[in-house]
Amino acid sequence: MQGESDYFEGVAGIRIKVLRYPEGISMSFWSLDRLEAGAQIWLDTAPMKSYPRLGSAILLTFSCLGVGLGAEPNTTEKRHPAISLNQKAVEELNRAMKEEVAAEQVSGLIGLIGWKGKIGYFESHGQRDLDKADPMSKESLLRIYSMTKPIVAVTAMALWEEGKFKLDDPIHEYLPEWKTVSVREGQKLVAAKSPVTPRQLMTHSSGLTYDRSDLAMGSRDSLQDFSKSMAKRPLVFHPGESYAYGYSIDILGRYLEAIEGKTLDLIMRERVFDKLKMSDTEFWVKNSEDRSRVALVYSRKNNGGLRKVMGRSEVMIRPVRMMGGQGLMSTAGDYAKFCEMLLGKGELNGQRILKEETVNLMFKNHLKDIGKSYGLGGRVNELGRYEWGGAAGTRFWVDCGKGHYAVFMIQNWGSKPKTWDIFRKHAEAALAK
Repeated sequence: MQGESDYFEGVAGIRIKVLRYPEGISMSFWSLDRLEAGAQIWLDTAPMKSYPRLGSAILLTFSCLGVGLGAEPNTTEKRHPAISLNQKAVEELNRAMKEEVAAEQVSGLIGLIGWKGKIGYFESHGQRDLDKADPMSKESLLRIYSMTKPIVAVTAMALWEEGKFKLDDPIHEYLPEWKTVSVREGQKLVAAKSPVTPRQLMTHSSGLTYDRSDLAMGSRDSLQDFSKSMAKRPLVFHPGESYAYGYSIDILGRYLEAIEGKTLDLIMRERVFDKLKMSDTEFWVKNSEDRSRVALVYSRKNNGGLRKVMGRSEVMIRPVRMMGGQGLMSTAGDYAKFCEMLLGKGELNGQRILKEETVNLMFKNHLKDIGKSYGLGGRVNELGRYEWGGAAGTRFWVDCGKGHYAVFMIQNWGSKPKTWDIFRKHAEAALAK
């Protein structure tokens, strides 16, 4: 039954249509997860004060193509104009991503491209749960693993700006277990030439690796226990003399805990998540109602196809250790807010997370002396690009030199398909002038 309607013209190309229904008629509406060209969002407002005896609904139709991250429907701020992507490249991108899903290279994926404060591409394909045929929606919650690292680095630099530590301070000033550190040289152990520092932890030049042997990683072991067990292990090289990917930023997380006297999740929420309105980013899924949003992790079978290797139960419980190098759950939209903040040199929607010069410092190559290209928390190219990825195939880049960023989300364990390389090729073609 169609109700009587009124139209109201709103700001930023928003046209509001109010539908009124006789009392007693129940209506249900779905809400889109993003504001895009032609998007229509139904909001159930019954009963409205204006019509005390009538049920009603509001249909918001958005005529603007590019909407800034974190924008609220009732904002009076001027919205950015649409960004222009190469439409042929976008069509090729969509086709290629659908082919990857159809070929069972991935169960599902999400791709997002942003440019100077606007979203130009945000699409999802495939499924987050193959058995239940649940679609991989843009709201899906994913394990981002090592894409946790850049956020922890930003959190650390927020404390650094306040003078709570210096980049080249010995971490043993707050973590006494790191006062005496040994290094393995061939068959013998020698004392480290210099102490481990926060800069080395953020650039993986500390001498720590991902060797798990003899580490306190049991179900009751805290991050402090983990750090103490790691400090007993010999480093694989003297601090600052080489590069080895490992548990460095997990130790950085413990360092921040010791400085602040709080667990890492609380520090990150105060310093980053709440300010950027990253409400879906956390070390576990707090709300049981969000369980179905969690994307399952799959690996590719030798004879083709996919098999489930990780479910939902593991991420529904608060972890005893907040592992800063690998522990976060997030969404593509939330991570895009983080990327947008970096692209904005530390600021998003009026919320400043870092100073501009601090972001520039993070994007600087801190390992030039040893022939590597690594900034604070991520890989850099010294032309304004900062990027990293996660163990389940998630990836991102932020390119301040060219003014764009991208977020790519899949949940694949083990041998990785070429889906990311394909996405990157088409995304960069879509952004090309």
